[in-house]
Amino acid sequence: MKPASPIAHRVRRGFGVLSNTVYPLRPLSLFPRPSSHVFIHPHPSQCAKRHNSSAASPRDDGLKAKASAITNEASISLSDQVRLLMRRVPYPVAIITATDPSGPPETSFRGMTVSSFSTVTLTPHPVISFNVRRPSETLSALLASRRFLVHLLAPGPATATLARDFSKGNATLSAMLKGHGEFELAALDSGNEQRPLPILKRRGSGDSPGEDFPFVFECTLHPEKIDVHDHSIILGSVIRTIEGSKHSEQDSRVDEHAPDRLCLTYANTKFWKMGGEI
Repeated sequence: MKPASPIAHRVRRGFGVLSNTVYPLRPLSLFPRPSSHVFIHPHPSQCAKRHNSSAASPRDDGLKAKASAITNEASISLSDQVRLLMRRVPYPVAIITATDPSGPPETSFRGMTVSSFSTVTLTPHPVISFNVRRPSETLSALLASRRFLVHLLAPGPATATLARDFSKGNATLSAMLKGHGEFELAALDSGNEQRPLPILKRRGSGDSPGEDFPFVFECTLHPEKIDVHDHSIILGSVIRTIEGSKHSEQDSRVDEHAPDRLCLTYANTKFWKMGGEI
């Protein structure tokens, strides 16, 4: 019997030799067992056909689109993602007005548009809320006076333009005070010694806000205020409601469920009039 060669000896010890280099061998348990199925390689023409069909398959196109979407989504911040998604949610539009108690009476009115108006509770007394981005002259005025008005708007081109103008700052107020535009700010007498609050109405419409403003809430500032980053959540207790367009109960022409009775909304950077019932 011949003595074992150095190579065989190394194989038994778990090493193999290739070009004078020693490599470890894998344990046999890591190798798959031989399959009992015989694989028949297809004809080259079939391989080419399969390769071409796979390259243009809808599945690959879907995967590419999904990968592209993931890449684009990863490049957008979470704040922008939420902002773009929340554009699809309609919000009620409201114009908040207040009076600056420290300014001259002829230039003390303030106003702004918000799309975050909502009721918080109705009992034991109604409380509403909205959000304001700081700094804000209107926010400073209502914090100082602790009183403000909430105007809800009827859906229409004129009220939508008014809401957009009030979202650009108090430059709209100076134009109104000079007699420009379809609307004006009138002094709402609350029956006390405080300065009157500014109520919106169409020029020449009398004392009522009219059909452009279905209702107005007169509010006092709630003791609690919440500051979140660059915004403040304002709470107000409703002390009076002022209806702009009143109808008698016997008026059969008024449909309480008609879309025209719903207020102006905002979504996807545009103002909207609500449609029909689903």
